[in-house]
Amino acid sequence: MNSMNNKPMLSYANGNYIPTEAVSINVSNDMVGTFRGYRIFTACRTLNGGKVFRIEDHVERLFRSAKELSMDLPHDRDGLKDLIISVVEKNKAHGDMLLEIMYSGGKAAPAGVAPENPAHVYVLVFPLTPPPHDWHVKGISLASFTYQRQWPNVKLLNYVGGVVAHQTVVKKYGATEALFVSPIDSQTILEGTTFSLFVVDGNDNVITPPVNGTILDGITRKVILELVWKAGITAEERKITLAELSNVNEVLLTSSTRNIVPVVKVDDTVIGDGVPGPMVKLLNKLLADYQRTY
Repeated sequence: MNSMNNKPMLSYANGNYIPTEAVSINVSNDMVGTFRGYRIFTACRTLNGGKVFRIEDHVERLFRSAKELSMDLPHDRDGLKDLIISVVEKNKAHGDMLLEIMYSGGKAAPAGVAPENPAHVYVLVFPLTPPPHDWHVKGISLASFTYQRQWPNVKLLNYVGGVVAHQTVVKKYGATEALFVSPIDSQTILEGTTFSLFVVDGNDNVITPPVNGTILDGITRKVILELVWKAGITAEERKITLAELSNVNEVLLTSSTRNIVPVVKVDDTVIGDGVPGPMVKLLNKLLADYQRTY
């Protein structure tokens, strides 16, 4: 429950608006989602009194993901947008929100694998919690983990790789988050458990791995590239390796719920001077200005 309002936050659970803390899934009616892992989702935020940041991008990515997985959805793009906006309207008194929008497989057909009906839809609402202040002041550390997500261009509700990474390499290095590197060479940087990655080279060029079927097309990643190009900063989408990190000036991560966070260490490699650099501060300002007028 949000401290700004005594009323509970309301989520949408496959046809019903109910308090978020009361949302549950009837497993017998969602065997394909629960036991077959047939689920996709997106996480987005509101700002400026209830505007869903980049709602078009989030909706479009969900529909691309559904098409990739041959998932039958219960409505079209406009129907989903209307649903999201209706949920936000019911919660505007609570301030900025985190929205977790999920499609789940539903009831199984007789063979027990494929769904019998269109996917169930959930729009879960939570208070938006920013990352710890120290993350921006001191930066965070990452631990590399050899792993590539299944269907990388789809935002699946399967984070087993991320969980294992946190249970192993993140603990080993005392890191904050995990960074996935390609199983092909254990060197090529892909993405993080819940974020996209950028580096800033010695010439202040902003570089990020390409969307080439190996990583998710992150929404905030897309926004940062737009802002960088508009500001006249050189940006490039290309392969980045762990070995390169000893020679870059800055590393930063981006996500819809955390915006931009500086990275000061990856495994045993200290990034630049070991403190957040000027580019991450500039990009945070560009993003804040953009979001303020969104």
